[in-house]
Amino acid sequence: MLDALVNKPNTIHARQQAFQKDTRHVFQKTPRARLYMVGFMSLFAIGTLGITQGAYKLATGKK
Repeated sequence: MLDALVNKPNTIHARQQAFQKDTRHVFQKTPRARLYMVGFMSLFAIGTLGITQGAYKLATGKK
């Protein structure tokens, strides 16, 4: 029953070599990296725009 878990081949060395050969940045190497970066950058852009709009309203005295 546990034979499939216990006798699995060790693929860590091959996976580590493939990961280290990749010339992209570390934050772009994982399989879902693009999804995470798009989500993060979208939230970052929305937050920056909100802060800019709020600062403009404070500077001009509008509510």
